[in-house]
Amino acid sequence: MKKLLWTMVAMAGLAEAQQAGTQPEPAFTRTQRLIEVKYADPERLNNLLNGPGVSIRYDRTMHVLQVWGTKQAVDDVEAMVKKLDVPPLDVDLTVYLISGNSQASADEVPKDLAPTTKQLHALFPYKSYQVLQSFVLRSRDGQRAGNSGTLAGSNAEYNFGYGSAAVTGGTPRLVRIDGLTLRVNIPTGQLNEKGQMQYRTASITSDIDVHEGQQVVVGKSSLTKGTDEALILVIAAKVID
Repeated sequence: MKKLLWTMVAMAGLAEAQQAGTQPEPAFTRTQRLIEVKYADPERLNNLLNGPGVSIRYDRTMHVLQVWGTKQAVDDVEAMVKKLDVPPLDVDLTVYLISGNSQASADEVPKDLAPTTKQLHALFPYKSYQVLQSFVLRSRDGQRAGNSGTLAGSNAEYNFGYGSAAVTGGTPRLVRIDGLTLRVNIPTGQLNEKGQMQYRTASITSDIDVHEGQQVVVGKSSLTKGTDEALILVIAAKVID
């Protein structure tokens, strides 16, 4: 199929030259070319590269771009496709669900969270902190991901997810997380009129930038009706080449 498409493109270019009757300067020769796309989204490349002097059509099924324009313009598009069409990176997001409590006791956090816990003591009035749940969530650059479960030692159920995690260059690299949402449904111990357990919800939503290797306090929400206990969300990002 691909060989047939390339043959059709070549024949179309020959017919155009014959109809013109003259041989234009090489820099201004109109040409057509099929460019294979291995990893990137052909539609996104089309939206990015389509512009003055060049016309592009894309086919997601066959993973190709069909490009019309001057030879120089088509060469430029092909060079940009080669630069942008690279294997996507994986992003590991380490998520910590931490409780802050007004009761004085020793912190129950792993050693790698010690610097962040010190910041929490400076930011909030809680006297102790404990990790309720932690997990690592992996996704491809630009894709969504999520995780759900039950907080350790309770019947509270959590749902965590985000719309996309995109990696940008620099040292350290930056991970942009869009549509991050954490929801924890906490049983109140009271039944409704149908005899079903009632729940209250603690939630945190945000769009956030995280430098690779950095731990970021995303936000907090109340776990109880008062202010005795809070739910705090901390995340760290790592890019997998």
